Parts: sequence; structure tokens; C-alpha cells
Amino acid sequence: MYNTIYPNYVRPYTGLNNGQIKKKADDEKQSQSSQQAENNLPQVENNTQQASKGRSLLQNSYYPNGEKVAIDYTKQQIGIEQVLKDFRNTTNAIGAPANIKEEVEQYLKIIENQSQKIAPNPQAIQSNLKYASQLLDEYITNTLKKPSKVVENWVDALFLQQINYKAEQPIEEVQATVEETPIQEIVELPTKEAPQKEIAQISENGVYVPQDTMLKRLFVQAKKYGAINEKDKALYAFQTAMDYAKEIGDDQTCAMIHYEEGRIYDDFNNLDDALFNYDKAIKQTKDNNLKARAALSMGKIYDDYVKFEPAVDHYCAAVAYAGEADNLPLQSKVLSDLAQLHSERYDKDNTILFMDMADTIAEETKSDKVVGIISYRNADYCARLNEPAKALKYYGKSAEALSNTGEKETLAKDYKAAADIMIKYGNIAKAKSLLSKAFVAVQGCNNAKLKHQITDALYSLS
Repeated sequence: MYNTIYPNYVRPYTGLNNGQIKKKADDEKQSQSSQQAENNLPQVENNTQQASKGRSLLQNSYYPNGEKVAIDYTKQQIGIEQVLKDFRNTTNAIGAPANIKEEVEQYLKIIENQSQKIAPNPQAIQSNLKYASQLLDEYITNTLKKPSKVVENWVDALFLQQINYKAEQPIEEVQATVEETPIQEIVELPTKEAPQKEIAQISENGVYVPQDTMLKRLFVQAKKYGAINEKDKALYAFQTAMDYAKEIGDDQTCAMIHYEEGRIYDDFNNLDDALFNYDKAIKQTKDNNLKARAALSMGKIYDDYVKFEPAVDHYCAAVAYAGEADNLPLQSKVLSDLAQLHSERYDKDNTILFMDMADTIAEETKSDKVVGIISYRNADYCARLNEPAKALKYYGKSAEALSNTGEKETLAKDYKAAADIMIKYGNIAKAKSLLSKAFVAVQGCNNAKLKHQITDALYSLS
């Protein structure tokens, strides 16, 4: 049956003053409060112990105020409405302060919205129950100065039951029941203000983050799953964040989520879904930086699969969006991508055209790193098109710029590539000089393969 903390085991949290931790208390009072809190900490028994107590325990459940619980825990299926009611009453009974309650309530609101859909997503509901339980456990841990997972354990036990995730009665009726219970005499619930529509921003390192606290937490959690290649968890978490973003009217974050989902599908070669989400991001956002990144990602997919015309179209769109955003580094990068695309087709005129444009924009950035990387790429394109003089000019420019940065690996590759040209045209002395510089540069990076290549090249010329 349904293994609940509240109301079976929770007692009023007498160690706290009206459910609030005193900010200033002497050591003696703080010690007494912690001891009382520990005595009243909710306990969760294992499933075997619960089962042995049978039906009678479940039929005699009471709230801390003595009122018999309204839920029939002997039912074979538990309604999500009643789960939410018990979770709220558990939050009240442990004396959670207003800020914790508000965060918990935001998760529960997402669950409510999910439960009212035609086909609720159980995993999304379970994830948010877990997040909310972890918040309460963190509060208990900080209060008692000892680790607690009592609420999370309750939620884990709950997931073993048969739960009807589809709300069969209006959530408002169940919520009203919670608000009218005499438990309110123990803890005063905070007034929940309407969520504010806040604009998502881009940080200095290029990571998009929402400004709404709750949405930021959901978004970051989804990004963490994506970073460790937990595809399904990441997509579920992003969908939860999407639902909340829509609720508070944050269109920018909705667009960002489409972009992040596109990246996940892209990484797992689900290209139709990747293109769909990138396109949704472009259409939904007003941020030209995000439009540019999404268009660039679409262009790369078409480029990888040798769809030349759509690749060019999306690269050109990315250049235009980056220009509107005054994002010169991104603009120069995409122009260099266009140069690469044409160099692979041995279209010399268009390759040089886009190379020169990328080089000009890179100069405008006043960034040695950008100039160095764009020059290095341009040199490679010239080498592919059998333009050794142009290639050496760009390798030289790249080396000069990169020597002022920490880009040791690119600098080592630069010297080695220039040395290869010198070897091809018989200038062994110059090749040795360049390889010696490459050998010094490569010591500052962890690319073992490149180190061996440079060492072997030097040895072959000795």
C-alpha cells in the first residue's frame, strides 16, 4: 500500500518556533531545539515492516492535529491529487520556512499542470516529486545537523505503488482541502505571488540561463543530464522546464530549450528532430545570437550530409543573424565555415571570397585568439587548393596571433602544417626550424598523438 510519511509518522515540529528556525539563539536553546527536532523527525519504515502491519495501520492515519486523514490508503490505486495533498501537509508538518515552501510549491504546480493533461508524463511527475523531496531533506539536514533522506525515501516508496497520474477531480478542490485544515495554526503559509516574466540571458561563456529561480534550476538540471549523455533524462527534464516556461510566459527560455533539445538529438544522430527543434528555436526567439547558433547548427547538419544548397542557405542566415547581434567572432567563424564548404568542392573563387571576409571580420574583433584560429583555418583551405604562398602567409599570421594566447595546440599544428609545406618544396632548414617551434608549443598541451607526429617529423629530418 501507499507508504506515506505524513500523516502516519509525522508529529508537530515542536523544536521550531511556529515552523521557523530562530535566526539568533544562544547555544543552549539551539541545542535543545535540535534535540527536540530529532525526536520528532519523521521515520520511514522499510516495505517489509509496512506490509506486516497490514490494513489496520493504513485505516487509522491521522494528521498531527488529531484529525483523521481523508485518504483511503487501502485503495489499489492512489490519485495524484491525494499525493499532492499529503506532500503539502508533510511540508507544513516539518515546519518548512516560507522560502522552502515556495520552492516546493513551484515543483508541485508543475506536477498539477502535468496531471491535467490528456496523457500525463509519469516520469516528469516523478522527477519533480524527487526534486521537491530533496529540498525538504536538505532543510531537515541543515536543521538537525545530520544527513536526512527521509522525504526522498518516502517518495521512492511511493513510486512502488499504483498511482493514477491523471487528475480525476479538479486540483482546486484538493488544494482547498489543504488550505482549510487546522494544520495552518502550526505554520502560516506564505502568500504566493504571481510569477514574474523574466528574460533569459546569455552569460560571458556563451551559456544561456533563465533568470526565474525555479526555471533556472530546472534548466540547469536538464543541462547536467545532457552533459553526461543521459539523453532520455535530459529530454524529460527539458520538457518539464518547457512546461513551466510556458506557464510563466518566458518565450525566450522556450526557444532556448528547443535549441538545447536540438543539440541532444543532433548528438545522437536523430537529425529530423534536431532540425525541427533548431527551426523552432529560430522562429520563437527574438535573440539574434540564438538564431545564429541554431541556423549554424542546421547548416552543419546539411553540410555533413552533403546537402550543399541548404547548408549554404543556413550558413548565410547564421552570418546575417550574427551580424544583427554584432557578434563578430561568431560571424567570422561562420564565414570561415562557408569558405571550408566551398574549398571542399574546390571552388577557388568562392573559397577566397569567404576567406577574405572571415579574415576582415576577425581583424575587427581585436582578439588574437579569433584572428589566430581564423587565419589557421584559412591557411588549411589554401593548402587544399594548392595555394602554398597564400597558405604560408596565413600560417605566419596565425602563429603571430596565437603566440600571445594559450592556444598551444593550435599553434603547434600551425607550425607543423607550415613545415609540411616547406618539406614539400625542399626547404628542409626552414622545415626543421618550424618543427622545433612546434615541438616547444606542443609541450603545453595534452595531445599525445600530435606530440608523436611532431617528434617523428623532426627525427625523419635529422
